[in-house]
Amino acid sequence: MSPPLLTRRQEEVLRIIEDSAAERGYVPTLREMAGSIGVASLRTVRDHLAALERKGYLRRPAGRRRAIDILRPTRSSSGGVPILGRVAAGRPILAAENLEGELTLAPPAHGRNVHFALQVKGDSMTGAGIQEGDFLIVRRAETAEPGEIVVALLGEEATVKRLRKKRNGFCLEAANPAYPDVPLDRQTPPARIIGRVVGLYRAV
Repeated sequence: MSPPLLTRRQEEVLRIIEDSAAERGYVPTLREMAGSIGVASLRTVRDHLAALERKGYLRRPAGRRRAIDILRPTRSSSGGVPILGRVAAGRPILAAENLEGELTLAPPAHGRNVHFALQVKGDSMTGAGIQEGDFLIVRRAETAEPGEIVVALLGEEATVKRLRKKRNGFCLEAANPAYPDVPLDRQTPPARIIGRVVGLYRAV
């Protein structure tokens, strides 16, 4: 089935979001979007975002500030985003950074060494809207802000969790109460952040 058609302005808004995520690692504010499309009303931008969500092009997860997941990119690239193994959203599984394929998405502005994709296995992040089988689009980074969803290495295994700062230090927190926190500095070897999740792709 063909995806729902977008108006010219809706496609423009979606491209602005894609470009910002690729270039800066986060989506633009409503005011930035309004300025980019030449309108003064933030309500107009909200209406376009709501239309894009209804048509299945993006999703705005509850509880994630300024978070927008692009479900249907407006353009593709023959290069694509490299898929590096699978990432455990639950108990970590082996996810060595070997190339398993490519995901065709809007190309990252800073090249292939900046973004990669990992496929989710497990259910520990369902509360954040991340389901088993989803592809997470990741910007390489060794640090992140508390509250951001990160990919971290536990030894040679990778897991996706939300970074939290608690009284006894930083930890990786699941979005499912069935899974315990993982203290960053109490692992042997210590857990190491390798990227920040900046997008999500789900096959429909």
